[in-house]
Amino acid sequence: MLLVQMSTSAGWDSVLDGIINEEDCQEPNNEIGYPGNCGSSTIGIAYLLSYLVISFLIVINMYIAVILENYSQATEDVQEGLTDDDYDMYYEIWQQFDPDGTQYIRYDQLSDFLDVLEPPLQIHKPNKYKIVSMDIPICKGDLMFCVDILDALTKDFFARKGNPIEETGDLGEVQARPDEAGYEPVSSTLWRQREEYCARLIQNAWRKHKQQRLGGPSEESDDPDTDLCVRQTKVLVESDGYVTKNGHRVVIHSRSPSVTSRTADV
Repeated sequence: MLLVQMSTSAGWDSVLDGIINEEDCQEPNNEIGYPGNCGSSTIGIAYLLSYLVISFLIVINMYIAVILENYSQATEDVQEGLTDDDYDMYYEIWQQFDPDGTQYIRYDQLSDFLDVLEPPLQIHKPNKYKIVSMDIPICKGDLMFCVDILDALTKDFFARKGNPIEETGDLGEVQARPDEAGYEPVSSTLWRQREEYCARLIQNAWRKHKQQRLGGPSEESDDPDTDLCVRQTKVLVESDGYVTKNGHRVVIHSRSPSVTSRTADV
């Protein structure tokens, strides 16, 4: 018990005083067989010093091992999930885009907002197609709700980590939140991309029809910027799904594993 106590660096000085005591003691008496109680400073210092050094090294190494194990476990937990600091960072940056605290930002601000976020929620520019694949609800007036964006970023984070959050229900129907005043979702980023693509298809078809009725040559488009936008949109649709020969049915598969595919008749 005494050695265990000294291994914790408690009471070793008093033990050392008794071991090296060579004056206030009784010498050994061989006639009566008394071994004596005198100590030896050389042997006592050498023994106690070696014992303390060895025991301290063992104890300190045990402490270090426990600390490193706990630190490693905490690091793994942080890497596997989102912490409160990540959510605090999200809301701090949100205040810069929504200084009035309306909990809404404009749809055209979403790309800049995702770009200025800090990892692991950050999505660098160009992030147009990533925003489309996240299928974030768009509310009335082209406004984006704070919680909807955070939910989409959280799902995307776990999907990138290989742990996608399973969703249930028909994603094609935007579910309203009765507890949020003024929350009126009318579309989503994925459906908005489809609407723009379909609108450009209709515009091009109308231009061709108009040219044919007037007897002029058929042209793809009068506006080169419109043709470029159509080609960019068409690349997204055809890369995510397929277009049938008659061009009337489009199937778009989201890039995000956390969002299932959708089918649209156009």
